[in-house]
Amino acid sequence: MSAKRRISIVMVLCMVLSWFTGVFPTERAQAAVDFDMTVNESTYTNLALNRSVTILEPDIHFDVINNEPLKYEKESDKGDTAKLALLTDGKLGNLSDWSNVTDWFVFYRKMKREVIIDLGDIQTVKEMSISFGQRSDVGIAPPFNVRYYVSNDGEQYHYVGVAEPDVPLFYAYNPGSTQMDRKLYKLSSLPDGSELTVQARYVKLVFVIDTFGWADEIEIRGVEGMAEDAVLPETLNFPDGFTYDELVKPGVPEGAEVAHQFLWYTGPMNEANKHFTDWTREKVMTMLGHRDIEGRYTDWYFDDILAIPVVAMVTPTTPTGTGAAIYKTKGDMLAFVDFIFQQETQLGAINWAVGELNKQLGTDKKVRINMAIPYLDDQNKSNDFGDIGYGAPFYTYAGDFASAVREKGMDPQSREGAYEMARLAVENKKAIVRWYIDEVISRFKAAGYDHLELNSFYWYHERVLAKDGEVEMIRAAADHLHEKGYYFTWIPYIGPASPYIWRDLGFDTASIQPSYAFRNSSKQIFPATEELARRVGGSIEVEYDDYRTLAQYLNYGYFSGYMTEAANTYYLSSNPIVVGAFAYAPRDNKETDSLSVIRRNVYDRVFEYVKGTYQPRFTATLVTNVTDKANIGVNVKLPLADNFVKGNFTIMYDVGKAAYDTYDLGPALKGKADVVVDHSTPGEVKVSFDIHNPDDALAGDLAGKQKILEGAPDLLTLKFHKNDGVNDTDITPRLFVLSADGQMITRDNIVYLNWGASDLIPGSLEEKIAGASDAVVKALRDRDYYDIARELVEALPDSLQKAEFQAKLDSIDVNPFRIEWQSPADEFRLGNDAKMTVQATNLTTSSKQMTLIMGLFDTTSGEMVAYTAVTQEVEAAKSITPTAMIKIPASGTYEVRAFVWDSLDGMRPLSNRVTVPVR
Repeated sequence: MSAKRRISIVMVLCMVLSWFTGVFPTERAQAAVDFDMTVNESTYTNLALNRSVTILEPDIHFDVINNEPLKYEKESDKGDTAKLALLTDGKLGNLSDWSNVTDWFVFYRKMKREVIIDLGDIQTVKEMSISFGQRSDVGIAPPFNVRYYVSNDGEQYHYVGVAEPDVPLFYAYNPGSTQMDRKLYKLSSLPDGSELTVQARYVKLVFVIDTFGWADEIEIRGVEGMAEDAVLPETLNFPDGFTYDELVKPGVPEGAEVAHQFLWYTGPMNEANKHFTDWTREKVMTMLGHRDIEGRYTDWYFDDILAIPVVAMVTPTTPTGTGAAIYKTKGDMLAFVDFIFQQETQLGAINWAVGELNKQLGTDKKVRINMAIPYLDDQNKSNDFGDIGYGAPFYTYAGDFASAVREKGMDPQSREGAYEMARLAVENKKAIVRWYIDEVISRFKAAGYDHLELNSFYWYHERVLAKDGEVEMIRAAADHLHEKGYYFTWIPYIGPASPYIWRDLGFDTASIQPSYAFRNSSKQIFPATEELARRVGGSIEVEYDDYRTLAQYLNYGYFSGYMTEAANTYYLSSNPIVVGAFAYAPRDNKETDSLSVIRRNVYDRVFEYVKGTYQPRFTATLVTNVTDKANIGVNVKLPLADNFVKGNFTIMYDVGKAAYDTYDLGPALKGKADVVVDHSTPGEVKVSFDIHNPDDALAGDLAGKQKILEGAPDLLTLKFHKNDGVNDTDITPRLFVLSADGQMITRDNIVYLNWGASDLIPGSLEEKIAGASDAVVKALRDRDYYDIARELVEALPDSLQKAEFQAKLDSIDVNPFRIEWQSPADEFRLGNDAKMTVQATNLTTSSKQMTLIMGLFDTTSGEMVAYTAVTQEVEAAKSITPTAMIKIPASGTYEVRAFVWDSLDGMRPLSNRVTVPVR
């Protein structure tokens, strides 16, 4: 962290005064607000009065796709003449009771609206406005802005400008529990600053609804008829700021140079979950490079990293157990920054890994870093953020500025005074955002990373809360970053206004979230999201929650072309990259399981997508019931199927444990397809089908939120029985595996490959590596497995993975006992008894034998003259303390030697030798 300035007493007093008066350096000062201005103040005629209104809802399909209830604003409302008349009847809505909607037209969800006013004839337009109500605590939120377009023919519309609210959205005057504020969106000049004087018969207003949008009056003011100086719409050629009709290209400056950006979630976690963000050098390597199953890095994976706080990150302000980090103070912000800038992990590990991969791959690459800006949350309570260089308490809650407002001669309870308090709070929030950016830049430079480039910052919050001053914070960040030469990026989710307003806020690029993996959506969300992203010039995020929904993201990216033709961002949950790379040899001494192959498939399929080599994939699922060992059922389902009419796949099983009997066709194929089930090859059942009628093509979608198997086409159930002499415990679902081959063909003759095997294939290299890995893990816990592990590891082909296993085995002390001598005397006496006691602890999971041996040796001849042995069985994980005793003669020269063997026959040493002289 850069050293803070030392401030003299005089300077401190000056800064305190600045704080009280709200005077801080800002890029974009808030314009003065005239609260006395009436909504319809104008000398021109209201040309829209009682004119007809048409409402278009181009985004309504998003609510339908996401199964959102279309309530409050009924489908018939936009065609209800009486309700539409509320928008041009010359009457303003009632502000005294927000629950009274008599005078308001209520918009609900559905994102963008296009409201068209037919002026009857071509008129001369000088001013345009619409007003909305605001009551944020009940979800009544005006739009961020309103765009205006004009046309003379009703076909081609031309953009004339955008209007923002007359009073910023962070402030609404709601003095009572029922009162509502009003915001006016008035346009009287063209984008080039010239006076608005334009011919128009049709005026279109375009805005985006958050949740509720209550509009009361549209006014189009001007002069009837066509004035001589009125501009023809066709002569206007202003870009409207969000109509682009193309996806942002990969790697271009217009898209912040993003081609394939990995969302790297990190930050301090609680003790139980810290492994999620323990980004060591080894783990980071798998994120930056593609690691094959034998441990080699074959190519680069990601070279663009978005460092983003994990949701459940721990900050000083976050209450224990809340599960969601709160960023309210300087300490909260620094919790993330301090964690990121570590030398051996996090950014330090990334920098090291880039250098290492450059060596291994013969490249000279730098990795781009995009740094998240956590969302400042004042929690609507008094709070000192902490010193960011002003030498005084720093507040972000409006109520804390009452004294400052009184100093300015205002009443904090008045409209003007309350607005000023809110403004001062927002100015401080903007200052905090700038401080955070500067802090990160300073630390990055101080770290001296030779393989990393900080080129952008990212706004962490996925939805803009205008009532909290977030619009102003984002714009302040954008101005500050652009002044310093950094990009500013965002990944909003579909819904509210986010996908449309990102350019207005100052972001350089935005990647839109389809959210198919997490919501009750249909697959139509993919073409709809692409169309929206294309319209606004953005890109699309790939999201992972389950491999079957992930396949839909990748498939659509392939078919639409945005896999290679557009920038892509990747949300891949906590760390499936790491667990996928090490799927057959898990880290932290974990064993493989039934999902290991699926994890590896995710790692490899996403890599193919990043490299542009991915092919469309289907994702069959086996639902295996082994409850009745004489009637084992392996049901094959095809979740999220894409209209398949032909297909083939293979189920493999262990012929030593089970035998195939027959099959039953499921409803998806029974009576609808020719089906061939070939079980002529031992251990394999090959299935192929050909559907007669294309109308019966196999198709599936989510039945509900993350409900993948419900409604999936049920193909058939293969029947098996347990072989004689096989233990019931040996019959598990993992005996039956979908092999990696197979394909599906759609009714449009498009070929889909299999996503991959469903589990380890017997005899495959993957199975051998997994078996060796599991044995090594067991040997680390229990020395009984050492010999087995060594044998399995030695059978592997030479590789880096094999060498890693051998190194782990070499670190194991193979002695099954821990031997601790309890009473080694300094010396024994002639004519007395010599006693030796040891504590022997069995370190294995089975009973073991140990033998304590004690011998008396003549030191002159070197011969043993007497010995005694105590042999005992030691239970698993138990300890014993046997004692051996021997009688020493009254004369002679002797010494006593003692040691532990496994047995007198085996003679395997289990301890060092202890020698005690006899005096």
